Amino acid sequence: MESARAPTTEVPARGGAQLAPGTLDGWYVFHQLFRVDWPALKALDDGDRSRLTTGLSNLLDRWSSGASEGWSGAYGMVGGGVDLMLLHFRPTIEEAGAAGRAFALAEAADFMDLDHDYLSIVELGLYALTVEVAGRVDPADHEAYRAALDEALEAQREKDYVRRRLNPIQPENMPYVCYYPMDKRRDKDANWYSLPIETRSELMQAHGAVGRRFAGRISQVISGSLGLADWEWAVTLWAADPLRFKEIVTEMRYDEASAEYAEFGRFFVGRRLSVDGLRAFLSTDEETG
Repeated sequence: MESARAPTTEVPARGGAQLAPGTLDGWYVFHQLFRVDWPALKALDDGDRSRLTTGLSNLLDRWSSGASEGWSGAYGMVGGGVDLMLLHFRPTIEEAGAAGRAFALAEAADFMDLDHDYLSIVELGLYALTVEVAGRVDPADHEAYRAALDEALEAQREKDYVRRRLNPIQPENMPYVCYYPMDKRRDKDANWYSLPIETRSELMQAHGAVGRRFAGRISQVISGSLGLADWEWAVTLWAADPLRFKEIVTEMRYDEASAEYAEFGRFFVGRRLSVDGLRAFLSTDEETG
């Protein structure tokens, strides 16, 4: 079910402020990253441990169904100081929060410490479209410009591939995940937000061209978090081989939009767990854990 949320459209204020790109917003995204208390888990007897893992597995199984209303996935993480990530996609912020609380109420949560969580919303920033609309409707005429941009954004929303990007499903053949937050720089000599919309559009087109070279090898979700979290965006990548994460991030380091204007947070990498895989992941048996 697609949210009825209105498109985000901002126009320049008087006094020379730069033009913000129009965006389309999709599902809310809620990342939760945990450290497992392995000694406490190991101290449980077999019956308690089985009940705990079965309860969490049942919750994961229920979350995995009904993709039209959103979905959740569990990921066994490697490095980064965390063990488990839960990733929730939901149509509304209330549903995203409810998914997080459902885990908090599960018995398994008593054996996990939250490292951090992150709220964002799937975002499609349409720089080129904004430039096109601003070229035919003067942004100084706020009402006319906003109406024209809203109309253009809604036309984009009706396209099937746009709907798929706004409500993403992890490809079955890409079990690996890489997640990290990022900002655009606001330094005195490198301020993304002071650049004209035309310049930002050109830089983002070049940036997108780098990403398109990884089509079929990387599936990417960009979610905006301005006003929602400490960083400005969250990036979630899926791949069939984790080496692809190293390759695409390396390529993009040399892209001007990243090299000059991007700041990155912590990187987290792992693999999605099936219901049976989650049971094995939480097992304290060295043969299966």
